[in-house]
Amino acid sequence: MNIKDLFNYNWYCHKKFLKSMTEIPWETVTENCEASFDSIRDIFVHSLQAEHSWIRRLAHKTTEGIYETPFSKFTSIKDIQDYADKVEAETNEYLNTLSDKKLDSIFEFEGWDKKTHRHKVEDILIHVFEEEIHHRGELLCIYW
Repeated sequence: MNIKDLFNYNWYCHKKFLKSMTEIPWETVTENCEASFDSIRDIFVHSLQAEHSWIRRLAHKTTEGIYETPFSKFTSIKDIQDYADKVEAETNEYLNTLSDKKLDSIFEFEGWDKKTHRHKVEDILIHVFEEEIHHRGELLCIYW
């Protein structure tokens, strides 16, 4: 198993969750469930934003506007699907550039704490995968 396999699995799960969201009322998708973010929509979009932000950072592209976009901008499953498609395309574009050497390389960035951090590219990508698993578990608990 490699990094691409992990992301392909995440995208398989994203598609299943998006389908499940079409089967419940929009009001349920957006109601406050008092979790890490207010609603199913917000948790799902946050996980997309986190991936989008990290992939753009790693690709040396701007992350401006990703976290500034309010969850309320996503007013339908189609809006969420369109954003998911965009993130998936950018992620796949980046993953297709990876080599073993690039995965092993050190990526330096300024964190939210304004400190400089240094991590292997592979470790950052595994973190993105793990964050998705965390929020997927959270969504499963809400659905339960």
